Amino acid sequence: MVESISGSFDQGQQRIPSARVQDLRHARERCRRHQEMNLLRFILILCFTFLFFSQDFAFAGKIYKWVDERGVVHFSDQEPGTDKVKGEVEEREIIDPSSVKQPQDTVIRETARNPIEYVTNCTFTIKAPKRIGSGFLISSEGYALTCKHVVEGLPNLIAIMNDQQEAQLNVLFTSAKYDLALVQVMVPRKMPYLTIRDAQGLAPGDRLFAVGASAGLQSTVTDGVFTAFRTIESAKGDFIQFSAPLNPGNSGGPLVDEKGMVVGVVSLKFLSQQGMPVSGVGFAVPSAQIKEEYGTYVGK
Repeated sequence: MVESISGSFDQGQQRIPSARVQDLRHARERCRRHQEMNLLRFILILCFTFLFFSQDFAFAGKIYKWVDERGVVHFSDQEPGTDKVKGEVEEREIIDPSSVKQPQDTVIRETARNPIEYVTNCTFTIKAPKRIGSGFLISSEGYALTCKHVVEGLPNLIAIMNDQQEAQLNVLFTSAKYDLALVQVMVPRKMPYLTIRDAQGLAPGDRLFAVGASAGLQSTVTDGVFTAFRTIESAKGDFIQFSAPLNPGNSGGPLVDEKGMVVGVVSLKFLSQQGMPVSGVGFAVPSAQIKEEYGTYVGK
């Protein structure tokens, strides 16, 4: 006898109630969705187990390597028994990567929002009685550059960093040929510093930035363009001419390109000519002269 199945029909197909569909499945046959869920559950358990043991291994502190009597190489975070080892046990320290602190320069570079902001973090104000100027770091050990006329003959110099912390500033050398001086900021930590590039690659119109204590204001940024290399007889040297506005306090600060790389040290500007005021004509000691005098200290 054939059992009739109740339900309505639509386009020649019978609609079977869902409860009846469940009754049609074999009693011993497992639901396909149930099987998929069990498989997914098993995979998740395996993943969590792997993560648990891998973390335990990575931060165990030590790892041991040895060769057994069959010549098989073993690695473990547990020291092996002497009866299982053929030869010496090699022991290595495991360092937790999260415990390794990044160098100060890297941290500041990563947090700077653009290259010029990083330049301001590497620039400081030089404070002395009745005189103010700027300087910038060229190595992680606190070696820095400024102009000779900013520091020459002055005792008890103070460097005011961009975060307003003060540090003693020691004058190491002053150049006999150029308006340059090598100084050192006396701080107990690694410092961020600037990279120096070849200024000879500059072309008229290239954008440049001057950073320094313009008019006594910490890390003031002014911008302009490169004009040319000029020989100034009264200053006895060759200089980079640029158009960024300058004020007292800019001397010794960095002149950088759009990538924040140093092309020169801001040195002087024209105030007037034949009694007429002049603006937008500044000069910097080129990077070639920096490397000639103090190249061995760059990036130390």
